[in-house]
Amino acid sequence: MRASLVLAGAVMALVAGLPAAASAQSLKKVTVVHAIPQLTASFANESSLPAYLGFWKEEGLDVEVNTTPGSSAAMQLVISGQADIGVGNAHAAMSARQKGAKITSYYTSLRGDIFGIALPAAGDAKKLEDLKGKVVGVSSFASGGASYAKGLLGSVGLEVGKDVTLAEVGVGGRAAAALQGGQVQAFALWDEMYARMALSGLKLQPAITDPRAKSLFASNLVVRDPDIKAKEQILIGIARGIAKAQVFSAANPEAAVRIHWKVYPQSAPREGVTDKTVKEEAEILSVRSRHYSKDALGTGRYGDVPLSEVAAVQDYMVATGQLEKKLDPAEYYTNDLIDKINSFDAAAISARAKSFKLD
Repeated sequence: MRASLVLAGAVMALVAGLPAAASAQSLKKVTVVHAIPQLTASFANESSLPAYLGFWKEEGLDVEVNTTPGSSAAMQLVISGQADIGVGNAHAAMSARQKGAKITSYYTSLRGDIFGIALPAAGDAKKLEDLKGKVVGVSSFASGGASYAKGLLGSVGLEVGKDVTLAEVGVGGRAAAALQGGQVQAFALWDEMYARMALSGLKLQPAITDPRAKSLFASNLVVRDPDIKAKEQILIGIARGIAKAQVFSAANPEAAVRIHWKVYPQSAPREGVTDKTVKEEAEILSVRSRHYSKDALGTGRYGDVPLSEVAAVQDYMVATGQLEKKLDPAEYYTNDLIDKINSFDAAAISARAKSFKLD
């Protein structure tokens, strides 16, 4: 089962005065699939913003954005040719490649480690070793946080299933209740969830991270190998639209939130879209601002991941049992399109964002 929204159709009809680009008849249809079941405002750069703001239309693209139950489903749709581009995490793409899938990542919007294990601010546990005999809450056993926890705990000699137990607690209020009720003594979640908990009043220590995972990348665009050449202009257009969205959201995060909630009203808070809820959401999302910046990896460009960093991520995943073997990093990632993707007027996008008002 998957939820979908044809962004270049229904959404574009909402917008007046979009930049003139290709005519509707000449727009190329493209399908993008996300490896998650619901698109929250965290994924605005890769979904609502480039559509609503006309960035993809300027590239001559009519883009349909679909969601999927998870990484395996998204990768399979790309591999089978039912989707042009998948948006997933490094592990999903690298694992599929090791199993023989001819897919490659060519752009990444979220560059940097977002995971970590967080201990309560009050309590005796102050370091990972203190979790021996304890229960750590994860959103699900199949989550990236669960895999991350196994590797991080293992680095201090704690084996999940023997020394530490993982328990599924979901996210939000359910997770907080599990901690407050004593069912878990720590969390293995990610930055956005920790920011939401802090805003709700739950006090946690700063998350403990794994230094081996500092170059993890997510929201990377995955395509079939032949399409790197056969659909080069389409791939550049999709990624350039996302890069422009990254510039826009950095310059005006509250506008980005409002746009996303207008495009995906089901992701808006139950209490409604108000100045307060928008400000809070923008504050939560700000924890990722450094990972979305063009200097996330010190390259001064959007979307690239140097192959040395890809190799470091692979080393980490092999060391923690997430991957079975090592391949040439170029098997997983290409930066060949990055220069063309970054060829746009970022200053103009930023200026537009700062003066933007949602009707």
